[in-house]
Amino acid sequence: MNKHVNDVKYVGWVMESVPVAVFENYELSSMTLKYRRQCSQSDALQSMCSPTSCTAKLEKEAEVEVNGAGCSYTAGSQTSIPDVAKCVPPHLQFTHLLRLQVDGAVNLQGKTQWRLKKSKHLH
Repeated sequence: MNKHVNDVKYVGWVMESVPVAVFENYELSSMTLKYRRQCSQSDALQSMCSPTSCTAKLEKEAEVEVNGAGCSYTAGSQTSIPDVAKCVPPHLQFTHLLRLQVDGAVNLQGKTQWRLKKSKHLH
């Protein structure tokens, strides 16, 4: 009625930028959104997300850091590099940004946290 977008639409746009693999293996545990400015129906927005580093312990005390581009491994001199398939941290966190395409003005900043689905937990 007043030509601006409601909160539910923003949530959908934020979720569009989350990689499909996250939806397949994780469930959303929390979302925090900070609205910076209004968006009208005619505005074109860019939805972006970036994973925040997180760490998971794997067998043989190898530590795995997930940094968006892949996994990096830190282990003792006797420990072999773990299988990439086991590089699944129990929790993920993403930062989100919605901005106007025309001038880059930020409409929304957010953070989502994800937990591994019960069927996906490492044993």
